[in-house]
Amino acid sequence: MNFWPHQNTKELTAFYGDPDTNDDGLPDTAWESKNIIRIIPPYPMFLAWNGRPLKTISIHRKSAESLMRCLLNIADIPEANRRHYGLDQFGGAYNFRPMRGVSQLSTHAYGCAIDLAPVQNPLYKAWQERSDMMPKEVVDIFAAEGWAWGGDWDGDHDLKDQRRHDCMHFQAARL
Repeated sequence: MNFWPHQNTKELTAFYGDPDTNDDGLPDTAWESKNIIRIIPPYPMFLAWNGRPLKTISIHRKSAESLMRCLLNIADIPEANRRHYGLDQFGGAYNFRPMRGVSQLSTHAYGCAIDLAPVQNPLYKAWQERSDMMPKEVVDIFAAEGWAWGGDWDGDHDLKDQRRHDCMHFQAARL
């Protein structure tokens, strides 16, 4: 059973709270301090954009335990394989911003999304079996926790931003 909310403003806000309570386009600091927590990744990771070591991941408190279970399962993958697939590359988690191309807030703005291995899984590139892209094993780890995977997005729904593949992206929200 998937208890995560659907990816629409009404359900995301009802479940995670409103990250922009006064609609000024800026994150609500009271909401952030109440809901966004930092977790320490269970295996060495680095920031994909500058190569610096990742110390913590900012995520919503409601999805933090689930994300940690996913990362602990990924930590069980041999280090050489994690590196090969770029699972040590962090592409982002909590980030107050709208989805690309629409005014609706991204799931990143609610703190319920993470991007992993962005170099091997660039935006718009469809997932290919037997490639260096996101391993099915990792997709299954997140699926066991009810997280949606951007590699499954194929344009069969009404959110403009998700009419493209995003194989680096996992979210604790259903389509």
